[in-house]
Amino acid sequence: MEKSSYPMAKFGLEAKEVMPKRDCGFYVKYIFLFTSLIQFLIILGLVLFMVYGNAQAGTDTHLRLLEEQLQDRYSKIIALGERNINLTRTLNATLKEKQSLQTLAQKVQRELEKCNSSQTPNPIPKLQEMMKIIFYQKTKLDECHMTIGLINASCSTDKVLLRSQLDQAAQAKKEQEENCRKEGALLSKATAEQESCQQELRGSQSLLESTRHNLELHKQECSTLRSDISYSFQRIKEMLSPYSCTAVHDQLNWLTQRTERLFLWQQDRDTKYVGKSVCEASLSQCQQNCSRGKQELEKRLQDSEKQVKGGQEEKKKLLAEKEQLGKELEEKSKAAAQAWYFKDQLSICMGSKVGEMLRTSPGTRGSLLPLSLPAPSLAQGCSIPPGKINAEEIQRSVQKIMEQYTSTLK
Repeated sequence: MEKSSYPMAKFGLEAKEVMPKRDCGFYVKYIFLFTSLIQFLIILGLVLFMVYGNAQAGTDTHLRLLEEQLQDRYSKIIALGERNINLTRTLNATLKEKQSLQTLAQKVQRELEKCNSSQTPNPIPKLQEMMKIIFYQKTKLDECHMTIGLINASCSTDKVLLRSQLDQAAQAKKEQEENCRKEGALLSKATAEQESCQQELRGSQSLLESTRHNLELHKQECSTLRSDISYSFQRIKEMLSPYSCTAVHDQLNWLTQRTERLFLWQQDRDTKYVGKSVCEASLSQCQQNCSRGKQELEKRLQDSEKQVKGGQEEKKKLLAEKEQLGKELEEKSKAAAQAWYFKDQLSICMGSKVGEMLRTSPGTRGSLLPLSLPAPSLAQGCSIPPGKINAEEIQRSVQKIMEQYTSTLK
């Protein structure tokens, strides 16, 4: 009974368990917990609003990026199309060159077959002569290659010189354009000054006309006033003549003389008007200065235009010379490539024929001349001065070599 698992009933007299006291910190802790939770929810709402609230701006930027990528891809497609067109052109050119080379190889093969078919059963006595001819023709080919190399070097130096001259002409053209611009600015400034001077001239002319008109009016007034005063003095004299008053007569005579002197002085002053001559002198000086400045500026502008035209003509000449040298260089490079090709074909043909001859006559190996000599010996053997060799001359020389070789084999 003591250790029973059933709870015992507690009566009021028994001691109850004491509840723990909850102070202010317990409630403050929960208050802080709920406030932090509310703040977290507010921040989360703001973040979600910032991320998903402005969907229009995001789509606009995305569309802008897509348009930029589309334009980039379109430009790349255009560039690749142009590159494909250029590659097809070069491929067609190389195919044409290949066909021409194949036809040339077929011709050489036919010549080789003719040589093989026309070979005599016992060509040992003519072998040394043939080797001498081959050596001579090889030296000629080496001379051709040396002259072509010299021509290419001279063409490159001429090209560099022309390029430097072209740069100098472009710099001179820029300087002339700058001078023309400055002269144009000076001309516009001079025209503005000329217009201002003309305005001043018109103002001074109008002032001169007004002063002249005023002077004429003053003259007319003075003449009318003189006639009126003389008439009034005459009337006074006539009125005072019956009366014997000498003092009044003297005073009246003095007044008439003084008025006459005053009118004469005014007339002399009007005739000797200084401002008129000064205005006319300044006006003529201004006109002379304007005309002189205009003539100088027009002359400088014409000189600058002549210099610009000369620079442009010189630039055109240099460009034409550059194009001509480029064409000559291309022709010479083609001729050099063709000469190398003919040399290779000839060396192959000679090697095959000599091998067949050595196989047919093994006892004559010691008496043969060497086919390959070092470059110094070839250079010393060259007796033809280097000159300009074009493709036609090289082709003719190679044809002569082939004809001599076929004649020796026959």
